[in-house]
Amino acid sequence: MKVNKVVLFTLSACPTGRSMGTVLREVKERVSTIELETVYVDIQIEITNEYRIKTNPTTLFLDHDGKELYRVEGFQETELILGLIEQLNNEEITKGQSYEANAESMETYTVYLYNQDSIEAVEVQHPNKTSVRAPRITAVQVLLQARKEGLENPFPGSAALELVRFNGSFGEITIHMTREDEQQANKEKMRLALVNTLNHFGIDDVKLTVTR
Repeated sequence: MKVNKVVLFTLSACPTGRSMGTVLREVKERVSTIELETVYVDIQIEITNEYRIKTNPTTLFLDHDGKELYRVEGFQETELILGLIEQLNNEEITKGQSYEANAESMETYTVYLYNQDSIEAVEVQHPNKTSVRAPRITAVQVLLQARKEGLENPFPGSAALELVRFNGSFGEITIHMTREDEQQANKEKMRLALVNTLNHFGIDDVKLTVTR
């Protein structure tokens, strides 16, 4: 068998990546000899750049030596993945285009922090260490980490992005934090900071869920 492993590259909070993970588990049930692996591109920078991943999510088909045989980008159905595995094993298709090496870039995001009861825009420079761009997810991550003297970030230091879902102009954001921070947090301030930050991307309402 030529295809030894299928690797999913995705952002840790991406719902499309999670759906693709479900597809690959269905593939594994049908082709038990296939190895599966998930790589989170916002965490596992080195391997993301090694394979020159450009799009979230990306599914790679690897041989026994870890060499890329083929890739597909975005969400794909189970039958398509199974068909690609069969075609690759039968050598009916070959590797597609070559990709340039990933390069670090500096991205600029406008997030919103509080000056007492008023909310103010703050421009933040964010280094993207891969070539994968996911502006809405990254904007939320940048907001959670943003700190500026004289301004209040309503998100405590323990806040971490768990999941996002966008439907038109509506966003659902799930944030994880410690029990103590969750009890003390002002959830409406956090929600409004998210709404203002994501408004630059066409989001005008947000449902915020906090887990601990």
